[in-house]
Amino acid sequence: MEKIELTGTDRERLHAELSARFGGRELMTWERVEPDGKIVVTALPYHQVLEYLQEMAEKICHLIDPYSSLRIQRDRHEPERIEIIIRSHESGAFIGWHGQTLDAIEVLLGAMMGRELGRYLEFEVDIDHYRRKRASFLEALVKRTIQQIEQDHQERPLPGLLPKERRFVHTMLAQHTYLTTESRGRGSQRTLFITPRKDILPPEAP
Repeated sequence: MEKIELTGTDRERLHAELSARFGGRELMTWERVEPDGKIVVTALPYHQVLEYLQEMAEKICHLIDPYSSLRIQRDRHEPERIEIIIRSHESGAFIGWHGQTLDAIEVLLGAMMGRELGRYLEFEVDIDHYRRKRASFLEALVKRTIQQIEQDHQERPLPGLLPKERRFVHTMLAQHTYLTTESRGRGSQRTLFITPRKDILPPEAP
């Protein structure tokens, strides 16, 4: 990939020079500050990053299904958000248990991209809208659990969640008025609990 690094003290000037060198093409850039205070800005054309990402993703996916294909898309409102959409008749093989195979593909591909770019690249791998469906399932599960807690004021476990799913629920309820979340146990036995706060009573159920 066509990568250029410039060093200086004027951040705006460095970015302007990089833009000029690449002819105004869309760039992926990142910065670091040296011990002497100088700024190092690295840039490379965004389309080259996406092309390399697609090439590496296809190599991994073809190990699971040689007939699979994929496309890479970016969110119009969040251009930094990259999605890799897999197409295959073997969707179950790509998803795995609760999406663990998709997660493994992300980890492996992320390591390959990081080694090539010298920085972390954020992206998400999905097939058949699994990520969205799983998030909707978790949201519905949490809402049902909240309704149960409102009835008897007793905590409820949500077993069988992956670490990232527990984080999703923690975040979902982080600002809740009278409920808290807590993970207990270790390893595969670690379980998330939704617990009513003892100092605040929930509203009475209608």
